Amino acid sequence: MGAMNRQSLAVCFVLFSLALTASVSNAQSRAVIDCFEARTFQYTGGKYNNAEIKYRLHTPKTIQYGQKYPLIIHLHGIGEAGSDNTRSLRYLDAVIPLMQQQDFFLLVTQCPDSERHWFFRPSTQDGTLDVLTAIMEDVIANNPINKNRITATGVSSGGWGVWELIMRHPDVFAGAVPTACGAPRQFQKLAALKRTPVWAIVNKEDAGIDINSSQMATVMVNRSGGSMAVTETNAPGHNAWTPAMQDYNCFQWMLAQKRGSWFAPPPGVVVHKAHSLLMVFVLYILPLSIIASLVFISWGSICESVQERFG
Repeated sequence: MGAMNRQSLAVCFVLFSLALTASVSNAQSRAVIDCFEARTFQYTGGKYNNAEIKYRLHTPKTIQYGQKYPLIIHLHGIGEAGSDNTRSLRYLDAVIPLMQQQDFFLLVTQCPDSERHWFFRPSTQDGTLDVLTAIMEDVIANNPINKNRITATGVSSGGWGVWELIMRHPDVFAGAVPTACGAPRQFQKLAALKRTPVWAIVNKEDAGIDINSSQMATVMVNRSGGSMAVTETNAPGHNAWTPAMQDYNCFQWMLAQKRGSWFAPPPGVVVHKAHSLLMVFVLYILPLSIIASLVFISWGSICESVQERFG
């Protein structure tokens, strides 16, 4: 075989390998895309006035009459901004098994190229976070969402967006998981997060973020009566969202959160899939049993008092 033929075969092999890799990658992307509906929202206000905003929404496989479901909001990183809103679904392949096994809504919007960050400081009136909030409110109003089980997570700049989102709306979210980012030093706003558990997940070797800011935020939130924890993973580089989803099951943790519940797992506690039935028991059956027992005891005491008085 001549040298030219060997070179041709080598080139063909490389091209075939690249094509196969791209095919696998596209198959993975298509798998996560198929889990979401493509929707649009007519936004009014400022520079986005009358703009048609595209977003993606995962819905439960079956929606039962009278049943309300959790809502998770996912904020992408700066690299996923743009006009092709399938890019905003990047990294969510890890959540496909959970979307197939449990019923919940998952909302994903996208920053445009012209405004790749979720917010600016000083805050603009019509930033992308305002658009997200309007879409979130519309989704809640027009779908069977359990308002006590709304949570948010984000990666990198999306993690910063999560912080800003929950500080703007401290009475909305049952929990939040910002990943691969620092934490704000707005102590007055952090102190308002008394009812929003926060689980920050970062890589301890990530030189691009200030881990100390997360530790300081933890002290402030907890001293104010809230609940926050920071998990520092051993993963290399900036990507803390993959271990957050795969190793620490942050989406399962968010689904286990219920606003006002005494029994939801605190930040930092890994919720395993096998615990789903246990969570149902802890979140619903156990509290109802306790309430029923207290009512029964109270009613018995009232009856005894009435008998003694009028016996």
